[in-house]
Amino acid sequence: MISLKKVTNDQNKTIVYEGMFYATNDKKALWIYEKPVAKKIYFNNTHVLIIEPELEQAIITTLDNTPNIAQLLQDAKEIAPNKYVTKFMDTTYTIFAHKDSIDKVVYRDKLDNAVEISFSNQTTNLFLDEELFRAEIPRGYDVVRE
Repeated sequence: MISLKKVTNDQNKTIVYEGMFYATNDKKALWIYEKPVAKKIYFNNTHVLIIEPELEQAIITTLDNTPNIAQLLQDAKEIAPNKYVTKFMDTTYTIFAHKDSIDKVVYRDKLDNAVEISFSNQTTNLFLDEELFRAEIPRGYDVVRE
């Protein structure tokens, strides 16, 4: 599915990240940003790996620090028709969905930026090769553990 992530700071400046998002029922996910910079974010049951080619850097963190969107969706509770809410750490996520597809996720991040993630062109029950979710840190990249 296509994803757009808009991050707006307190001076009303917005950055829009564009890319693709893939997820499985077993909590694996891959988010590939194409604009404004290339980045790949791999999620599994316990860890998140962020590959940043422009910085030649890989960040390894746990789900304690970064939520897996697939897990957020499973934990969400319906509060109104097509509107769900869930909390991770001190952040509340509002999810808008219909007919088993997610339209958008809205929240405020740790820096108090307004974040809106929109999804379009969704398909379900699509075969996704396990290789898609196999992350490799390119040779020569700095590795940061959080």
